Amino acid sequence: METCLECKKPTETVIDKCTGDTICTECSLVISHHYIDDSQEWRTFANDDNSDRDPNRVGGPTNTLLKSGGLGTIIDKGRENTSSVSKTNLYELCRAQNLVRNTEDELIEKACREIKRISEGLGLISGVKFRACEIVSKFDGDNSKRLRREKHLNALCAAAVSTACRGLKLSRTLKEISLVAGGVDLRDINKASRIIRRLIGSDQDELAAASAAPQVIINTGELVSRFCSKLDISVRETNAIREAVEKAENFDIRRNPKSVLAAVIFMICQLSQTRKRPIREIAVAAEVAESTIKNAANDMYPYASKIIPSWYASEEDINKRLGGTIGSWDAAKLTA
Repeated sequence: METCLECKKPTETVIDKCTGDTICTECSLVISHHYIDDSQEWRTFANDDNSDRDPNRVGGPTNTLLKSGGLGTIIDKGRENTSSVSKTNLYELCRAQNLVRNTEDELIEKACREIKRISEGLGLISGVKFRACEIVSKFDGDNSKRLRREKHLNALCAAAVSTACRGLKLSRTLKEISLVAGGVDLRDINKASRIIRRLIGSDQDELAAASAAPQVIINTGELVSRFCSKLDISVRETNAIREAVEKAENFDIRRNPKSVLAAVIFMICQLSQTRKRPIREIAVAAEVAESTIKNAANDMYPYASKIIPSWYASEEDINKRLGGTIGSWDAAKLTA
């Protein structure tokens, strides 16, 4: 409903699609004109318009990340004897198109397809994919040469996904992204990340956020859910792990958050009454080395009774079960 100036109240209106006028149904006053229909445009390209309707959507959606908007014409050579245009004229048309084609947009579209593949492989939300594509779209002009080589393209796409995850505070390590991106070297991703930070440095807010944030943001709470899901850990044990990780932040444990979490998972699983997970499985799920888990657990053992929830295990059980395991590691080091 719109407000009619003549009736001086909201009234029902109708739209005359032939003239584009919006008309009041009570006094017939033309409230507005030149109405723009923003619905989908359909047309038929059949040879005989009187035949059965064959509606076709006109063009694809506009891509705001491309200079051309993604709206272009592609001249296909087609099959033999299917075109009314002679081969010579068709060749000239294709040649003319190659001269004016926008290679920058093609490179960005290729990068966006790679970002989509990486995002789907990591199970990321659509907001991360759009932000990563937005970052890659800034590589135009002289910067587009960095997208021409396949190696540089994959590294930039992986770095763009990492930067987007960091901006949206999602925990995805460079190692995870590298595996999905086809084994891109971590040094190449770090180098591409520095290039991205310099490129978006014109925006002071983005520059401050990029320089203040670490190379990889690790949200330990999110990692708990992911790692426990991989290891098929029960809800009770997951809650104990989450609470233990939160308590561990109050102690001076100079270890990487992933190492701390892996050590907590190991200790909780050692105290489990149902199923114990071998350290090898935990290392694979947490993407850390077995020796790292052992060293982190050894450093955290003095605080184990204060970190592990009392409702999950008593201090006596902690000293008895964990003490024996960690003591065997120390004995093995001495004998070695």
